[in-house]
Amino acid sequence: MAIRTNSLALRLALPIAMIGLTAVGAAAPAQAAAPAERPTIEIAVPERVVTTAGATKTVPFEVVNAGQTAATGLVVDFARTGAAVDPRLGFKPPQGCTATGCPAGDLAPGARKTLTFTVAPTAELPAAGASIDLVVRDAGGEWRESTSVTVVREASGVDLETAPIPDIALVAGESAVLPISVRNNGNQPTEGVGLALAGHRYITFPSKYSNCVEVKELPGVVCVFNLTLAPGATFGMSPSTPLTIAADPATPGPANYTAGVAALSLEDEENDAALAAATKAARKPGAKLQLEPAARSLAAGRDELNEWDNSTSFLVKVPKNPADSVAIGDDFEGKIGDTRTVKVGFRNDGPATVLPRSKSWIHAAKVRIPSGLKLTKVDKLCVPNGDGEPSWNSPGQVSGHDYLCVAAKPLAAGERQLFSFTAKIEDGENEDKGTITVDGGVQDSKTTNNAAKIEVKLTTGGGSGGGSGDGSGGSGGGLAITGAPTGRIATAGMLLVLTGTLALVLTRRRRPA
Repeated sequence: MAIRTNSLALRLALPIAMIGLTAVGAAAPAQAAAPAERPTIEIAVPERVVTTAGATKTVPFEVVNAGQTAATGLVVDFARTGAAVDPRLGFKPPQGCTATGCPAGDLAPGARKTLTFTVAPTAELPAAGASIDLVVRDAGGEWRESTSVTVVREASGVDLETAPIPDIALVAGESAVLPISVRNNGNQPTEGVGLALAGHRYITFPSKYSNCVEVKELPGVVCVFNLTLAPGATFGMSPSTPLTIAADPATPGPANYTAGVAALSLEDEENDAALAAATKAARKPGAKLQLEPAARSLAAGRDELNEWDNSTSFLVKVPKNPADSVAIGDDFEGKIGDTRTVKVGFRNDGPATVLPRSKSWIHAAKVRIPSGLKLTKVDKLCVPNGDGEPSWNSPGQVSGHDYLCVAAKPLAAGERQLFSFTAKIEDGENEDKGTITVDGGVQDSKTTNNAAKIEVKLTTGGGSGGGSGDGSGGSGGGLAITGAPTGRIATAGMLLVLTGTLALVLTRRRRPA
């Protein structure tokens, strides 16, 4: 049966953990090709579709390549045996397909293809409904993935649908008007409508209306409207009260951010604090965000038949927004035999926040410790970067003089990441000079300050107490810029990519045929 929840974040199907970004334009070093594997194909589709008597329902489904291997010559079948779908479902296949299936083409890793079909069940459909099998396979039939959709028919009910919103190109610091449209595809009216909007923390929905409240849980806003959405009626935002979406001036870019909109029935507002708060705020004086009818039908239960199409998600595409990564050096200062600790690293001189780690890049630096030292302790965010692969299983390990150090989080403008190295000064002859070289990624156009020196400075007498450790070192001038080897970082298993997706709007399932 359909899943219902009182959590607004789950209703919207875009909880914080699933709202993310995908960096674009950051190239990774070439690596050896992995052996060919079977593509990892997933089918995203509602588990249960409910229609009202005599109504037609449009059902989207996605074929997703969730793996790293390209999929070629994909075929979609609408029944495991190639037989026709149950005629009582009133099934109409996607455009360009036959009643039993169609070619779906090729899918690169991470790509997806969206198709839609319609159902209009007849009165002969059993009370328990009937199922449509969706099968995705290769042209040769060597492998297949499948799932099913159960279609049932209800006598009456409300069925809110949110129209898709196209992707939006938005420069950091700017805003755009959202084209929102909501339709009641049911045969019962809904008294009152709510809209929930959510996005990544850099994506906001500036609210100047008294019937909208901010909801940190999303994060985003919830707005309520005291109007009746009749069966067949479609409403959109009134031009006199535009609803906007904005990108923070510090938004990292280039990147694609996921945002979403959901239409909500207000019948159960007492079970949701956000809806209740927005309803209470709407009673106060002030400018109100307004919906107005885009079309009305003559057509004259349940409060919501299909929650899966109440929501829609879209990408906010932010172009390059610079973030200047500056290397910070330091000196081991003391006399022979002293043990000293230095702090080296990098700083973000902005104006934007640095992009988070992705599959192709991570904010990191190569550190070469000068000769004449015996390292005794290394920062836990650094791993050896010499022969063999680095390991994150032994923080603080000491091996060699070359290290790879990564930022613990995306740095905002003015923030810095420092890494500590402790060593005993053994020799004043430093034939092998020390450096730190930061890889600022696609945002960093100013590379003249990406390297800084790490030196040994011998003192006489009692010594000065060693390196400053305050991270105040300057840029490295003409030192070579080579960048961090992201392949090694990936091998170390430190990459984390959060991707906004429709996977929670549509119930994604994979089952072997």
